[in-house]
Amino acid sequence: MADPEGYTKPRPRRRGTAPTIADVARAAGVSKGTVSRVLNGRDWVSPSTRARVHQAMTDIGFVANATARSLATRRTGNIAFILGTAPTHLFEDPNYAVLLQVASEELARQDHALILLTAGTAAERHRAARFVCGGHVDGVLFVSPREEQADDLIALLRTQPVPVIVCGRPFVHGDPLPFVATNDRSGAADLGRHFRTRGYRRVGVIAGHLNTVGAQARVQAFTEAADGITRPEWLVEAGEYSRQAGANAMLQLLAQAPGLDAVFATSDLLAEGAIDVIKQAQLRIPDDIAVAGFDDSAIAQRVSPPLTTVRQSVTAVAREMVRQLAAGIRGEPPRTVWVDTELIVRASA
Repeated sequence: MADPEGYTKPRPRRRGTAPTIADVARAAGVSKGTVSRVLNGRDWVSPSTRARVHQAMTDIGFVANATARSLATRRTGNIAFILGTAPTHLFEDPNYAVLLQVASEELARQDHALILLTAGTAAERHRAARFVCGGHVDGVLFVSPREEQADDLIALLRTQPVPVIVCGRPFVHGDPLPFVATNDRSGAADLGRHFRTRGYRRVGVIAGHLNTVGAQARVQAFTEAADGITRPEWLVEAGEYSRQAGANAMLQLLAQAPGLDAVFATSDLLAEGAIDVIKQAQLRIPDDIAVAGFDDSAIAQRVSPPLTTVRQSVTAVAREMVRQLAAGIRGEPPRTVWVDTELIVRASA
């Protein structure tokens, strides 16, 4: 005999077998179709029936089959976190580790699994593109320090039906994808004014990836606010965001700018390398040369003296990236979002 929702009592479950939809239906007193609608999130099930089904799942230890559900909903429950640089940077640059950790935590709250894909080489980018094109993910969080390392991957991601959110603004020509970034110009300008107030008059700049919009914005806003206390020949471009690159750039600055009294590095990691070289040269910080960075990463309080820097909340960026990705998965257009920065003054400058 069927109940009002079409329920017909199924055969008892054999001992030792995993609970099925039929077992849930029997325990809840509804049809298998009703259980399926609850599992797939359909709206045409009454709240009381939905609650009864969920209680039945708990009581009998039912776990939904992810593959079956993905076939019904056309969703995988997976999000790709594509890191467009060498995987070693996860251990060298604390920002990448924070992004990965916070994004994973936020996605878990939404019942999504994070899949890490590295795309620092052409072969890795090809594999990442093939994975995304294969329909294995519902969306992509893309992190890359510069566009030319991944322009082919970005072009391909733009053609995919899944939403893609980019961390920062690694683009030079236009904004092909929505992104979440900190307000680099505002933070760098605050630091430039701080240097003027402190009376520094010969200021060098160490910048990473000057071919990107973000790095260009930091350098331009800083030099405009500093107004006359830094010169083009005192700008050194670091090959990458690393401690060693910062050290190499600082050696170059000391050679070409005698009498330098302050340095702005466009990341804390570069600033750390600069501090290494200044100390090796038997110079005092900040008495002989002041140093400031950008990020307010864990490095800023680890170095000695503690680093004056511009705080960009990587945690806020990661959370906003997940928020915009979730909107895209729901069918809403993801937005580009700017996150505020804050000048943090410590002993180094």
